[in-house]
Amino acid sequence: MTNTSSLLLAPEWLLTGPDAGTPRKAHGVLVRRDRIAAIAPLPQLLNDHPEAQRIYLPDCLLMAGMVNAHQHGRGLSQIQLGYHDTFLEAWIASRRGKGILDPYAITHLAALEMLANGVTCAIHANYTYGTGDYEHEVREQLRAYDDAGLRVTMCVGYQDQGALVYPPHEACHLHGLPQALRDWLSRPGAKPYAGSVQDTIALMHRLLADYADHPRIRLCYGPGGPQWVSDDAWRQLARDANEHALAIHTHALESPAQVRAARDLYPGGVFQHLDALGALGPRTILAHGVWIEEKDMPLLAERGVSIVRNPGCNLRMHNGIAPLARFLKHGLTVAIGSDNVTLQDDEDLLSELRLADQLAREPDWQGAPPASVEQLLAMLTSNGAHAAQWGGDTGRISPGLAADLVAIDLTRARTPMLDDDMPLLRAMLSRSRGDDVRMTMVDGRIRYLQGRHTDADIDQARAAAVACAEAARTQVDQLRREKARETVEHLCQHYRSRA
Repeated sequence: MTNTSSLLLAPEWLLTGPDAGTPRKAHGVLVRRDRIAAIAPLPQLLNDHPEAQRIYLPDCLLMAGMVNAHQHGRGLSQIQLGYHDTFLEAWIASRRGKGILDPYAITHLAALEMLANGVTCAIHANYTYGTGDYEHEVREQLRAYDDAGLRVTMCVGYQDQGALVYPPHEACHLHGLPQALRDWLSRPGAKPYAGSVQDTIALMHRLLADYADHPRIRLCYGPGGPQWVSDDAWRQLARDANEHALAIHTHALESPAQVRAARDLYPGGVFQHLDALGALGPRTILAHGVWIEEKDMPLLAERGVSIVRNPGCNLRMHNGIAPLARFLKHGLTVAIGSDNVTLQDDEDLLSELRLADQLAREPDWQGAPPASVEQLLAMLTSNGAHAAQWGGDTGRISPGLAADLVAIDLTRARTPMLDDDMPLLRAMLSRSRGDDVRMTMVDGRIRYLQGRHTDADIDQARAAAVACAEAARTQVDQLRREKARETVEHLCQHYRSRA
């Protein structure tokens, strides 16, 4: 649906921000082109702007669009692609037995699914399909987000170690494998991501030149995680990020195996180490953080680091439960992400937020309090916008900001009744789901309305993603499948022996 000169949105309730208190009734929002022009009582807006196109949203709460602050652009889930829920490291190794997906098709579907669930902005974390042409992959993914109309912060990934098991045990593990498997794993293959750190920085500069003025695309560095990146690379990426005011979005202490690797590699503490390398700051985003210790939280808070909670993925990948209540107690900025591995295997960010809320309720009368309604709403909107580096322009509803908005039907939250003692927003966070979204607007353009994408054919996008997955399956012969399974078996033995 194209932008009109002015559009008047008339919901039943309006929430301008996570800290706005009780939603306003009988208020509307005037949108001009890509901006929020005015917020006022609905009769006033109707009187002052008779020329505006009107969209009535009965039974709906209009709020700032949701931000999926950590996902990888996978429109087909890992279950659909044949990956079993298992330990993270085994899942990563099992990719050796899979073919190469079309980056555009799989990302385009992911973007459309997020729009249908009320997401207006996403962080696309580091991910490579192993084509050997990482720049082409990134550009195709950016084209997919652009075609879908989703706002995105694209991470330019990097990794230069830990391709098989985490350092410092790579060489020893490889040496202990059967000769035939060792030979198979040692074959020349596609370079990881763009190649060297210098190649990665050069790629970033080319992308910055091409997308600097794009209204819905921003870029950041996406080093895989502390154990996957050498100290020298961290220094260079952090230096370039600082020079160009770019964010660094990385996985951190996601799994128990990563904790053990961090103890081997950084005996003085992984975050103290990253801090010394210049990699911690207000534009640093740590995804997962399941095993962050409370003693490290003051440093992260002092540096202004953001953390993205991915509860469903953490459970399904045997990683554990991140200490959300303690993050909030220490004043850390926390956002929410689906990681394309939610508990329900969909892109329902509202349900993932509810799961994060429930898991944060510690069984301790004197423990850290669980998240408040305001904190949960901030995780879903303004904190996510901050992590995605759009915080000055999105994440709340205010005149002059970008018109990234979502309307959520509250029928499910209020039916068959809602006692007066239960605040409306708490009921919404406790009961509403992604399929209650009635409208998603990005940059002043309605992309999803009343169950339909306005500028895309979701069935066609799904068919294209399925076709690329089926084509990828034909790329893999029986030998490759067997060697991948053998690789996973030995990797599991390695991590069991170190547990």
